[in-house]
Amino acid sequence: MKVLMHSFLFLFVIVSKGQTKEEPPVTNLPSSLSGLSITGHAYPISAIGDIHKSFMLQYGISKSFQLELQGFYDTYILSERFRSSVLAKVYLNKRLYLLGGVEAEIATENAGVGQTPYRLGFVAGAGYDVCENFMIELKSNVQLNQSTIGAFGETQFVMPSVYTIGSKLKF
Repeated sequence: MKVLMHSFLFLFVIVSKGQTKEEPPVTNLPSSLSGLSITGHAYPISAIGDIHKSFMLQYGISKSFQLELQGFYDTYILSERFRSSVLAKVYLNKRLYLLGGVEAEIATENAGVGQTPYRLGFVAGAGYDVCENFMIELKSNVQLNQSTIGAFGETQFVMPSVYTIGSKLKF
């Protein structure tokens, strides 16, 4: 048993000392363009029962082209929703990029009579990576179908187009 243990330790030391550590390639682009990245978050349930969760799957195809799949699950007082988008990002330089794609939103529960069960939109915009952990985006979402889904779960105010400015801080 001692011989087996000593042999194992000897081989472990030889193998671990013999391995070389490779340094990652140096690039000027954000680390999210280097391959597959998955992120997600959820907010605690509020006092009135709202739930908000999201995920993002990013895949860098080349040094300047990236695909994103985003998903958002929200419950409000009057409805429950799932929204998903597929976006393509093209980096013009190491920080500035253009984005475009489609977004669909589905009322999964409490859809009223006569309410369109989904909303389909075209998303376009631009973004700027201030640093690796902070970005700013300007987006436009133009509705493509005749849906009566409104903002924040209500159906009284139709939301044909949405213009947003947003940012994300990663830590």
